[in-house]
Amino acid sequence: MKKFAVILSLLVFLSFPSFYASPVQATLDSIVGSCLPKGTDAAIMVYDITAGQPVYALREDVMCRPASVQKVITSIVALNGLGADFQFETRLEMRGELKQDGTLDGDIYLVGGLDPALASSELRKMAQDLKKAGVNRIAGTLYADVSMMDSIPWGPGWSWDDAPSSYQPFISALMVDEGSLRVQVVPTRNGQKSDVFLFPANRFIKVVNNSVSNVKSAGPLSMDYDWLHDGHTVRIAGNVTKAQSLSFGVRSSQDFAFSLFREYLDEAGVSYSEFAYGKCPTVTSSVSVVSHPLTQIMKQALKESDNLYAECMFLRSAYNSTGSMTGFTQAAQYLRQFVDRKFGFDSHNFNVVDGSGLSMYDFVTPRLLTDLLALIMKDVRNFDIFYTSLPISGVDGTLKTRMSDKSSIGKIHAKTGSVTGACTLAGYVRNRSGHLLAFAIMNSGAVKMAPSRKFQDAFCVALSQL
Repeated sequence: MKKFAVILSLLVFLSFPSFYASPVQATLDSIVGSCLPKGTDAAIMVYDITAGQPVYALREDVMCRPASVQKVITSIVALNGLGADFQFETRLEMRGELKQDGTLDGDIYLVGGLDPALASSELRKMAQDLKKAGVNRIAGTLYADVSMMDSIPWGPGWSWDDAPSSYQPFISALMVDEGSLRVQVVPTRNGQKSDVFLFPANRFIKVVNNSVSNVKSAGPLSMDYDWLHDGHTVRIAGNVTKAQSLSFGVRSSQDFAFSLFREYLDEAGVSYSEFAYGKCPTVTSSVSVVSHPLTQIMKQALKESDNLYAECMFLRSAYNSTGSMTGFTQAAQYLRQFVDRKFGFDSHNFNVVDGSGLSMYDFVTPRLLTDLLALIMKDVRNFDIFYTSLPISGVDGTLKTRMSDKSSIGKIHAKTGSVTGACTLAGYVRNRSGHLLAFAIMNSGAVKMAPSRKFQDAFCVALSQL
């Protein structure tokens, strides 16, 4: 009933000569007053891109934690800096003389390109491609080139106790299956050990299996990966009553990927004597290339709020600007300079240290977000790619189950964000008059997400009825 009253009042206000007259301000204020969860604050900015005028502002210059809304900034910078046609590549390069007996008198280089989408099946195919190229034995050295990124796998201000959750990955220039491993435990005969399967199957991770099938006295099932002290062992214990899975980020994602590639070489029948890490020389012959477009990476980062995909855009953007090894410090400097100089936003206050919003040190304002959202609309091609990559209300991504009633389904394209203490939403609303509104809603002090999301949904539904 309250939602109906708000919508009805907004429709009445449409008869006013000024489209965004003071009654609209009052109505949106009433939503803030009645729906904002107790104990939280809100900073909000709404801008009508079509009309070129502000709609609503509430503490719009207050610095707030963006959470995953940070991915909006990362994506817009990547689209402008890398270009919509950019490809994330993992390459297999060869240097030396290939003899008739299939011996390579030289070296092979597996070159990581910060590609978060590289799959184990694609890595296996690269090994098979080497065999198809006629190489049976590598007389020199098999190298993995991870020089694109420094050795620090986490962003500043990330919570160590979130590890080894797969949503906080250990990032490197060379990763496979998103740098994660899935462990599946399946019961067998009563009282017998359970079966354990690794995806991808590999020799890098050791399994210590002390679990039993359907023995209640064995206690609850536990699957433990001690990344802090070990990094190579999964320990399973307890009672297994049904098939269960756990995914976690592998501590040394580059070692994991390189080890898996060596297994695939063994499988393909390619032998080698030495392996090491080393930088690929400039003059080589290409054996195999696996690539994934920026558009695919960005869509996964935005639709599914994938932290790894966002961080790879963040880091790769910086690398491409200099051509030298990058890390979180360099990427943060690049993003700041790009926003300040390229976009002319040097007057905005913000602090960004990563690409995903995981960091406790990220702070941005609603004004910055809406200004960026309005800016990208000027570039027709990039805007279309970005706009369709955002979650859509009641349709897909992290908004699939939100704002799904007939009055708002499909009208809100926006990025969600949630970390303990912050709940955010930023993107676009298409209103009843066909105007496109850019908005940013940032709730601080949100420990429980549901009340803040309910408030944000009510606010966006009201905007869609203008």
